[in-house]
Amino acid sequence: MSDRPTVLIADDHPIVAVGLASALKEWYDVVGVVHDLDRVRPELTRLAPNVMLLDLSFGVRSSLKLVKEFRRVAPATRIVILTVHVEPSLADVAMMSGASGFIVKESAPAELRVAIEEALAGRTYVTPLLRREAPRVRADTHSDAPVQPTTIECRILDLLVTGHSQAGAGEQVGLSLKGVHYHLLKLRSALGLGTTAQLVRWYESRRGSFEG
Repeated sequence: MSDRPTVLIADDHPIVAVGLASALKEWYDVVGVVHDLDRVRPELTRLAPNVMLLDLSFGVRSSLKLVKEFRRVAPATRIVILTVHVEPSLADVAMMSGASGFIVKESAPAELRVAIEEALAGRTYVTPLLRREAPRVRADTHSDAPVQPTTIECRILDLLVTGHSQAGAGEQVGLSLKGVHYHLLKLRSALGLGTTAQLVRWYESRRGSFEG
């Protein structure tokens, strides 16, 4: 059996669901795809995935009011909400109901991986597309801790500061471009920054405190 994290996709649009499964299969085992909201609970109970990607809208029905129930029947499964609605109030309700992430469908695939990895680590993630409009939503106990880039993230940022491209930085540290995007998006999320240029400026201004 695979040791990779398992993901269940619940989305009423088959084309979207297939696209999600294809984008995630490099890192996760997609154990199921559900298109009917009434089938989510039985499949969630049967498969017990590590993470469920849950579309907010199933036709005229909303899955938001069912998040608490899904958490109750599968407490070990982290739920990441996926939606077209860029509304901070929906993110607030989702996170208070027990969701671990809130992503809008216009987000990059790399950001979706950040949300899943944060959920697997027991933390929460809300897309920066919402954070520009709303206070940051965090449920973990370390939300006030200063952001500390990892060693590899410092190496990536050092290279970006000195003029390397993201692809070039990835070659230097042994990561794919997707891997570099993952680390940059993770830091931008923690800092609430909208662009990589802002992140590089933030790092450059504090570079000495991260060395050694």
